[in-house]
Amino acid sequence: MSRDEEAARWFAVLRRGLMTLEERSAYEQWRRRRENRDALAAMGGLWQSLEGAVLPSRPRIALKLAFAAICVLTLGTGIMSSAEDASFWTGLDWTNR
Repeated sequence: MSRDEEAARWFAVLRRGLMTLEERSAYEQWRRRRENRDALAAMGGLWQSLEGAVLPSRPRIALKLAFAAICVLTLGTGIMSSAEDASFWTGLDWTNR
C-alpha cells in the first residue's frame, strides 16, 4: 500500500471517530514518521478543498433559515396562545381548574 493510500485509510479511520485499541496503537506507530504525518496533513488539506468546492455555504444558509423558521413559529404560537380570545386552541378542563 502506498503512503498516500495509507494516509487516506487513516484519515477515514480518524473521521469515523472510534478506534479499537489495536487501531490506535497501529496509528500511533504509523504516525511517528514525519513522511506519514505530512501525507496525512496533505489528505486533510485535500478534504477541505473538496469540501469547500462541493459544499460552499449552502448548509450554513439552510441551517440559518431553519433556525429562523423555528423562531418565527415559536413566537407565533406564543402570541396566539396568549391572546384574549384563544378560541383557536382547544381547551383542556384541567388547565381551567
